Amino acid sequence: MTTIPKPPLHMVSLIQLITLIIASSAVFWFDQIVARSVFLGGLTQLLPQAWFAHVAFKHVGASQAHIIVQAMYRGETGKVVLTASAFIATFVLFKEVNIVGFMAAFVGMIPLQLLLVAKIVK
Repeated sequence: MTTIPKPPLHMVSLIQLITLIIASSAVFWFDQIVARSVFLGGLTQLLPQAWFAHVAFKHVGASQAHIIVQAMYRGETGKVVLTASAFIATFVLFKEVNIVGFMAAFVGMIPLQLLLVAKIVK
């Protein structure tokens, strides 16, 4: 029996995804390339972070501390590899990418994630 429940971190990813879709849709009416770049930039941050949360917080309880530490290392490694792969895939597969929109969404998702996690943990 565990006394600390798993945090609902999947909600953070869901809220981020909804926010990203709304932002991309709003920009779509002005410029489709920028909208696609915003969406890809947001996904480049969102998907690896969701992977990390899934892997790192799969286990709970003090008796599984060594498994949790291993999961954190695996999750962080996977997150770095997925992020690098997403950057490479974006710039190789898409001929026209607005770098400002891409990076703004990538960086903008980080404080949103931190804010959402703080609200959930509180």
